[in-house]
Amino acid sequence: MGMLLTLGDFKKRIEFSLCQQFADDDDVRDFCERAIKAGVGVVCVNPVNVNLAASILNNKGIEISGNIGFPFGSHPAEVKALETERAVEDGATQIDMVINVGALKSKKDDVVLKEIEAVVNAARGRVVKTIIETWVLTVEEKERACRIAENAGALLVKTTTGVRTQYLDMVSENPVGAVLGDIK
Repeated sequence: MGMLLTLGDFKKRIEFSLCQQFADDDDVRDFCERAIKAGVGVVCVNPVNVNLAASILNNKGIEISGNIGFPFGSHPAEVKALETERAVEDGATQIDMVINVGALKSKKDDVVLKEIEAVVNAARGRVVKTIIETWVLTVEEKERACRIAENAGALLVKTTTGVRTQYLDMVSENPVGAVLGDIK
């Protein structure tokens, strides 16, 4: 039989995310208060919100993860490293980074490896988690992504940013997009 967790131990394994681009300071404060009340282990916020979250969660026993390259992962490695450095300076204790999925699908494994290594180095010993967007990857691509992440020093792999649903909803509402007649 496996290890049984207490409710408190279980809650500490939950990551609570506020990743919307329109989250303002009041949203971050409310989010952090809800995280404290819920007793979660990690909050994930955009890099610009790490400092505020860190000030609210100071000494509350909740880790703060900065989302790097969120949500598409299409930033150059240098930008992701700089974003990571800033998140660490602002109080991030963990890093969630979105890999360059296009590079992975194009079999540019060296590009993906170098970007993860750059983030791991910039994180200065903090936990780095990679996000690989499994919904667009083949089984072989998922396996490669996991091997690359491990070789680069990331601790674990997450399956998705959660943006997929929003994207699919947008596409289904407006499958054609703008056409020349729509542009004035």
